[in-house]
Amino acid sequence: MYERILLPTDGSEGSQRAIDHAVAIADETGATIHAVNVVDTSEYQTLDGPIMESIEARGHKALEAVEEVGSRATVAVETTIRHGIPHTEILAAASDLDVDVIVMGTNGRTGLDRVLLGSVAERVVREAIVPVTTVRAIEAETVVDSPEGAIDHATAALEDAGNSPTETLEEPYRGTNSWIVPMRAESGEFRVHVDAETGKTRIAGDGR
Repeated sequence: MYERILLPTDGSEGSQRAIDHAVAIADETGATIHAVNVVDTSEYQTLDGPIMESIEARGHKALEAVEEVGSRATVAVETTIRHGIPHTEILAAASDLDVDVIVMGTNGRTGLDRVLLGSVAERVVREAIVPVTTVRAIEAETVVDSPEGAIDHATAALEDAGNSPTETLEEPYRGTNSWIVPMRAESGEFRVHVDAETGKTRIAGDGR
């Protein structure tokens, strides 16, 4: 059972997809997400003033995106900006926070070895002492492209799990690559996370 999830994010497509994945896991397990953005001082150490402020502003925006998705699922999110070499700071954050798993995005579209080769994710995977889940930024057809479709998948998931009849509590929320569907069944209230590309579901909530 996860209690603390580290989510490095930089606002890229890969990290946006990782947000959805981390929030779904946290919602299912009751974990807290610790979102971190690293300002790469090896690249920007000579910059200051307005340029550095702009870089940090982008970091805050990336962290706000995690908070927004987390709030929709009532998942606890803590955020921080660190300065340094990205993989070093990510590993340090994992140690400082005593996390159970790291969830992070990559930008590749081919095999995992090529995706990770020479990247920040590759260094984290090689050196982390906790499990690392990588989420690729891929181009794929969308299976669930409407609130109605998300509700259909959520309803089917709850019914397959023995929870029926069901009703939707509010309009489904669309994240970067998934839907959050608040539902009520005979046994209580749930949030169903529906992957927009695959239609796969995760059921969260204690049923009360």
